[in-house]
Amino acid sequence: MGGMKQASPSRTRPALSILLLAVVFGSCLLPRPALAVRPQRTVFQNQPVDWNPETARDDALPSLVFQPAWTWNGFQAPLAGDPVLCSESIVATSRDGDMVALVPSTGEIRWKWSLAEAAGFGPATDGTLVFQAGAAGRLTALQGPDGHPAWSIDLPSRMAVPMRIIGRRLLVGTIDGELLSIDAASGRVAARCLLPGRPSSPPEPAPGTVLVGTDHGFVLALDEGTLETRWTHKAGPAVTSAPLFERGRVYFAAADRTLRCLRFRSGRQKWRARLGAISTARPIAFKPFLYVLCYDDDIYVLNARNGHQLTRVRLGHRLDSEPLNTGSHLMVVPFTEASVVGLALPRLQTVGRYALEIPGEWFTTSPLRIGDRIAVGYGRNEGRILALTVSQKKPEAAAAGTPGAAAQPPASGGAPGP
Repeated sequence: MGGMKQASPSRTRPALSILLLAVVFGSCLLPRPALAVRPQRTVFQNQPVDWNPETARDDALPSLVFQPAWTWNGFQAPLAGDPVLCSESIVATSRDGDMVALVPSTGEIRWKWSLAEAAGFGPATDGTLVFQAGAAGRLTALQGPDGHPAWSIDLPSRMAVPMRIIGRRLLVGTIDGELLSIDAASGRVAARCLLPGRPSSPPEPAPGTVLVGTDHGFVLALDEGTLETRWTHKAGPAVTSAPLFERGRVYFAAADRTLRCLRFRSGRQKWRARLGAISTARPIAFKPFLYVLCYDDDIYVLNARNGHQLTRVRLGHRLDSEPLNTGSHLMVVPFTEASVVGLALPRLQTVGRYALEIPGEWFTTSPLRIGDRIAVGYGRNEGRILALTVSQKKPEAAAAGTPGAAAQPPASGGAPGP
């Protein structure tokens, strides 16, 4: 209006200059940690507050105690994959193609066998036979009790993912995008299916069905006998974890840092939940929860019905290998942490820990359960297997010492531990 005067530019410039100087001077007075705040690798910054399962209090839980039983150190190369239990033996394969069967109680060698080539992945077993493929595509079945060859065939191409036994068939996914169903007893190729893309996760079982994911973002449900397609779901991003069938639903993780839930009968998506990072370990179901291990060091706990995030539990390092689910605990091996962590279900309280305490080494396989023991592989340059006896200690006794105290594993192969 005519009676109002506008501020002249000559008066506003000094005021702006004074304000900028004040901001610069104030930032210089802030402590250095405040200026160098480093956000977490997870996309989540807040913790959900509705996690309150009806369980006993933390101080009422017994602790887990890990004691070394024996260590075997006969491989000249790291392990090619997870050991398996076959015919009362722990069977493991090194990357250079050596195989060994160990007595679970002592770590003594029961039999040895060598491939004519390097090994691409670890062995698979149906409890009687052990199946091992070489890096060039030669697949051999060995007798579990003595390691004698039962049959051997040439695959059309190299394996892309670890093998799985489903029913009486050995399911093998190859790098040219083919899934083979091989009769475990004879080695005969009973069925094959050309997938839309290379398999990116090991095949997994569902009732009468084989579930498999691909790097082109597809999840397929195939007939267990014929491998005929029952349904195909296009997720978009690559499938990063093995699918899990649970109570009429299929759960899997995708490369866009999400967990998806499909209806098993139709393959239609029911829900999608955001994760903080990539997940490569198959989800763990513990009604009514889902546990998802991620690369951001977190275990995400989701409501299995709707995908709502209930909480997340942070461990020390990246979580990329399959945990061992004992029904009451999860045994987790964080990447490069060189420890086995025991978490109580369902709330995931840490109730025990074993530390390897060998500089530069860490556990490289998932834990394998054998009665009251677990076997874990380690070694970045040489393959070794450590057996740990796991016991529970009552809460009153646990207060006197640290549960799961770290101990140095025996150095000699096959020697009983203390």
